Amino acid sequence: MKNIELLAPVGSFEALKAAVQNGANAVYLGGKDFSARASANNFDREELKQAVAYAHIRDVEVFVTANTLIKQNEIKDFIEYVKFLYDIDIDAIILQDVGMAKLVKNLLPDFEIHASTQMVAHSLEDVKYLQKLGFDRVVLARELNVGEIKYICDNTDVDIEVFVHGALCVCYSGQCLMSSMIGNRSGNRGRCAQPCRQKYQLVDVNTGEIINNNGDYLLSPRDLCTIDDIDKIIDAGVLSLKIEGRMKKPEYVATVIGSYREAINDYLNTNKLYVSDETKNDLYTIFNRKFTKGYILGEVGKDLMNSEIPNNQGLYVGRVLDYNKKAKRLKIQLENTLKKGDGINLGGGTIGRIIKGGEITTIAHKGDLIELDFIGEARRNQIVFKTSDSELMNRVQSTFKNDKEFIKAGIDADIKIKLGKNPILQLKDEHGNRVIVEGEKEVEKALKVALSEEKVKQQLQKFGNTPYELRNIKIELDDNVSLPISILNQMRRDAIDKLSEERVKIKDRGYKQNKLEYNPKKVRIGTTSKLRAKVKNIEQLEAILDLEIDSIYYEDINSIDRAIELGIKYNKKIIYSAPRIIRNKEYTQLEKLDNTKLDKIQVGSWGAIEYFKNQDINLNIDYYLNAFNSESINYFKSIGAGTVCISQELNLNEIKETLLYTDVEVESVVYGYTPMMITEYCPMGVIVRDCKKDKKVAKCKESQYLLKDFRGEEYRISQDMFCRSTIYNSKVTSMLDNLYELNDIGVNIFRLDFTLEDAEITKEVVQAYIEVLKNNYRLGSKAQKLYSKLEQIGVGAGHFYKGVE
Repeated sequence: MKNIELLAPVGSFEALKAAVQNGANAVYLGGKDFSARASANNFDREELKQAVAYAHIRDVEVFVTANTLIKQNEIKDFIEYVKFLYDIDIDAIILQDVGMAKLVKNLLPDFEIHASTQMVAHSLEDVKYLQKLGFDRVVLARELNVGEIKYICDNTDVDIEVFVHGALCVCYSGQCLMSSMIGNRSGNRGRCAQPCRQKYQLVDVNTGEIINNNGDYLLSPRDLCTIDDIDKIIDAGVLSLKIEGRMKKPEYVATVIGSYREAINDYLNTNKLYVSDETKNDLYTIFNRKFTKGYILGEVGKDLMNSEIPNNQGLYVGRVLDYNKKAKRLKIQLENTLKKGDGINLGGGTIGRIIKGGEITTIAHKGDLIELDFIGEARRNQIVFKTSDSELMNRVQSTFKNDKEFIKAGIDADIKIKLGKNPILQLKDEHGNRVIVEGEKEVEKALKVALSEEKVKQQLQKFGNTPYELRNIKIELDDNVSLPISILNQMRRDAIDKLSEERVKIKDRGYKQNKLEYNPKKVRIGTTSKLRAKVKNIEQLEAILDLEIDSIYYEDINSIDRAIELGIKYNKKIIYSAPRIIRNKEYTQLEKLDNTKLDKIQVGSWGAIEYFKNQDINLNIDYYLNAFNSESINYFKSIGAGTVCISQELNLNEIKETLLYTDVEVESVVYGYTPMMITEYCPMGVIVRDCKKDKKVAKCKESQYLLKDFRGEEYRISQDMFCRSTIYNSKVTSMLDNLYELNDIGVNIFRLDFTLEDAEITKEVVQAYIEVLKNNYRLGSKAQKLYSKLEQIGVGAGHFYKGVE
């Protein structure tokens, strides 16, 4: 049978039991520290030890999420925490921060590390690079389809994990700054406030027209459900099938894991997939925001989104035929089963009696016309959803509430009962764990009834409510001997306890006695300030070529030849800035650079590093790779990066502390509309013209739409060369009046990012920053004029003074 791992989310000890007892092969959970679900009911250190023991005894691996970006002043605590996880036999640690990944592999080379989906692995190139970095497993971006996943699996031998059920992010995970920029709660630090689940309007920038849509939740995706096609995902070659939901209740974990376990086993055993209507009804009832098969199975556009409701919808059971408010009776034509004790989306509470044909009953089925006692508001033709199912809850709770063991490991027993000697019992499991116990009393000659093999076997196979069952037994029993049954029972119990202790441990870990030290050296030296710009098009480029600027990043590959010509003409260094998302086949687009003779390129993805390094091109690292501490920055230096752009989520004090431990040229973005999301979903195309990404439309590139939130903040949208949407912050970040503070803490490259600006404002901004640098960081007339203009359209200081939680 193919080795397929079903990986379960665990947010509490009850959820752990629910996952294990319903067939999970592995679980992922968070400790109180460094977890990318900070608001989950995470495990403290003692609970983590207990979780490892519970899971390992039952043949389930435990992965701990430490997949947040780590600040400089947290590194020592992080390393201490990782060592604790290693010492308590955690199977693997899930990471996002590249600096921490390198530290863990250097200090504990036999600790398995997994690249979190926060690392945005979206191509074979990304996966291969992360494997070379030392990752044992890569969790792929949820945007990849099953064909791309198969291509990756066929061309790499690293373990591949994919999401198959649960909530979806509308943005590529690890690339979302929306929660961070709006309210300081960073998704990269485990504190996402889910702004994608809020209300937005789509507005035409030129006319002010609000584009009509069926709902207000324009960025809210449906939940992923692939159970009907889980065979296609298995056949793609993945190792691990991941269920999302560490914030969910144990009943959710039990329902989803049990459903997928049954479907996976069915397919692996029979090579056919069958999923019953009852199973699908259970999945709908326990939680859904409408279901989608997701990008993984080829659904795009509106089929991914639910603009009507951002939370649980439940199972569709019928429509309201009539509501008699006076009689307090609700009449429903059923399309699915409804029972006493179930909950529906109307009115809250649970259903009492059901009236069918004038008779009171406790259950009604599809096709039945029923009446319910109802107090509240309802209208004719209103859709009715079942939001809880009493029978389902009782059934799944029975799998974890009473500590009953449903998952059993096979054990082999070998017992020797020899006259004049103490009996010896050996238990052995399929992993090679072996324990031996000796009875307290010598075996004596039988005076009356001799001990039989049948009696010995009967006593030894009484594993009862333990996670074990006897598979094979070998008995060496002398003739005509006697031994108290109590001795046999005690030996069995002692052997089980010892075997459980052995099963908890991970063998051959060689660093358990070591004390890990982290003592970085301060290396920062004086720097000279430089000004750089990043532009999207020829118009912006032409506006600043004759200004005193160090070099220019250029984004449009289709006009890169013209940009380079202009750079040569004006003696300006042009650096191509590669897209931060480059899917497998999209690398062929970069072949347009082959004859440009570029000697430096800015990259924002792992695969692009390797792609361009193989062409002997020098690299600068963009902030999309989340350089959050000196370990990450110094890692990029070690691979030859000339410049590293530091994360936009650090404040001045955090940047200052970080830069003490690196001598790399560090950029910081001091002007620009921060890209808050990059998404395969296009609000413009889907809402305006039901686009399914089947053709390019020139209007999309004109950025003529914006999203307006409930506070009136406006977020412009644009598209890149691959038809991906970027949503920009409503306020422009500017440090024009406080540039000296960045210089004082060691930032030596000030970067101006231009996105939606026209040529005129682009030139104004560069001239103002040049003026400030020439005036020893004082604002001159150009800078004051620009700042007044920026204040009118909305300006802020990003995270330079507030940082993120």
